[in-house]
Amino acid sequence: MILALLVVGCGGPDAGPVPITAAPDTGDESTPVGLEEADPARLLRRLSLDLRGVLPTVEDLDSVVEDPEQVDVLRDAYLADPRLEERIVGMLSERWHTRIDEHDVLYYDYDLTDADHGSFVRAVGEEPLRLAARIAVSDRSWTEITTADTTMANEMLGELWPIDYPEGETGWQEVHYTDQRPPAGVLATNGLWWRYNTGNFNLSRSRAAATVRLMLCEDLLARPVSFSATPSLLEQEQSLDAVQEQEACLSCHAAIEPLAATFFGFFPTVQYNVRELDTYHPEREPQGEALLGVESAWFGQPVSGLAEVGVRVSADPRFDRCAAETAATVLWRRPVVTGDFDRIDALREEFIASDRRWNALLRAVTDTPEYRAGSLSADATAETEARERTIRMLPPDVLASAVEDATGFRWTTEGWDQLSNDYMGYRIMTGGVDGERALHPQSEPGLTWTLVIARLAELAAGTVADAHFEEGEADTLLAGVSADLDVDDPAFDATLDSLGWALLAEPHDADRNAVLTELWVEVEAADGVPAAWGAVLTALLRDPLFVAS
Repeated sequence: MILALLVVGCGGPDAGPVPITAAPDTGDESTPVGLEEADPARLLRRLSLDLRGVLPTVEDLDSVVEDPEQVDVLRDAYLADPRLEERIVGMLSERWHTRIDEHDVLYYDYDLTDADHGSFVRAVGEEPLRLAARIAVSDRSWTEITTADTTMANEMLGELWPIDYPEGETGWQEVHYTDQRPPAGVLATNGLWWRYNTGNFNLSRSRAAATVRLMLCEDLLARPVSFSATPSLLEQEQSLDAVQEQEACLSCHAAIEPLAATFFGFFPTVQYNVRELDTYHPEREPQGEALLGVESAWFGQPVSGLAEVGVRVSADPRFDRCAAETAATVLWRRPVVTGDFDRIDALREEFIASDRRWNALLRAVTDTPEYRAGSLSADATAETEARERTIRMLPPDVLASAVEDATGFRWTTEGWDQLSNDYMGYRIMTGGVDGERALHPQSEPGLTWTLVIARLAELAAGTVADAHFEEGEADTLLAGVSADLDVDDPAFDATLDSLGWALLAEPHDADRNAVLTELWVEVEAADGVPAAWGAVLTALLRDPLFVAS
């Protein structure tokens, strides 16, 4: 147990639980070959879902059929869409793992009600993500994620934490802490350090390791260490000596200890205490050097505190490459491997040339053949087939927003979004990342995924059918469909075509229409017209072409 708490930079157990899913590194070092670019309509659909979280309009789909060059024009428009900010939050959550379902401080510690539980944990986890997203969409340098003197808060966090949230405002606002914490961007947010907490023996080493992993994409926990050579590590006092004296430990603790010393303004003297954890304590800053027995430094370069660490992070050559790797990973929907070296290096160069603008990096990644792949060509190698994702499962948050935009249905229970949590929902079951047990998105469908998709499709389709036939709403997926429309009417087949185009970005498919027509006839005979159209929509919302991009 002692070793687990101490060794956070040398392959120790404090790395966290083993991920549920992880894609293999094929080790292939060749440039990807054997990829065919996706059909313009399907490519536009992927771009719209990735950058806005919603399906493209029928008008946009029609325009790229007439002129495929409109794909890039619309992509650039999507990069300026206000919904991009929400998508960047979702992208980074897969890498930073702050959207967890429980923290050391609980909602009732602030006298919040049960109804506030879901909103509270989501707001805490999204604080650092939203600061990074706001910097990105404001066309500011990505270096500000570790140097900004601001954070993001909604009205709930503004009331609970020492923050100058503007009176009378609602929603997420860029604000300042009022407790003298240093300007260090996300490295000075409660949301990040409530996720990567520490204790009296770990002494902020876990936070130092997290900083290096998140900002530089270097996992110090992956470095090998020989425990057989250091049997004395089972004793606490000898463990403390070992990390400063034994070669097997010094390989990473020489960097971890000096960096950990800079985080003691966030160090709690009492765990699970509200004011200990939500307020910065500048008077504790010198304790790090005293307790760890080292001077504060960033990889051998002395620093005066956390603010300077933020500057050093953003100036580190690994920072730019990590930005490129992060953007590629979330948009390619697979890990970056050794065979991607040249591609990532090119993306890094474009990122630097853009003065480190995140939107420019997203544009560059969406231009890569890995992103635009829609199928494998005849010359595809086994390595390419194993590595590339020509069809990608939608992340749970994108699936939720796309369904809501198309149908008006959002799956919530007692204030919890069912696809964004696992406390009362199905985020992991839908292939998502919870930040604690599942650290990588699922890449292949499974049984639980199929069950959740089926239920989501059924509920969303029922919402559309009820709104159209029972409530008389005209602006639904079934707009223009009358209760007496018969399968023999040419308009029936045309309706199926329009639904397939809007939801799947696929034109007329006679086989699909035949199956949907047969389904409609069977359900109509048993339960009536509204139920029949609900069944058709359910089938389309469960179609592999809908739940993937």
